[in-house]
Amino acid sequence: MASETMVGDREAAGAIAGMQELYGLSLPDRGQAIRGITAGKRWSGTCAHSDEFWTIVEIEPESYVRVPTTDIEIE
Repeated sequence: MASETMVGDREAAGAIAGMQELYGLSLPDRGQAIRGITAGKRWSGTCAHSDEFWTIVEIEPESYVRVPTTDIEIE
């Protein structure tokens, strides 16, 4: 049976859990206006879906981008 995890996933999950415990993680609500910078590119839109790792942002009607949740600046 093949594993769906990548090398470093456990370490990343542990680091995220530690940061959540220390700083708290506030996930945006669906439809909430959000913005941020990912890979040097500024973006803004509304939250279509969010979890502790990734957020899907609707940047235009029917146009989406997936960004790391840690890149979000909630408006």
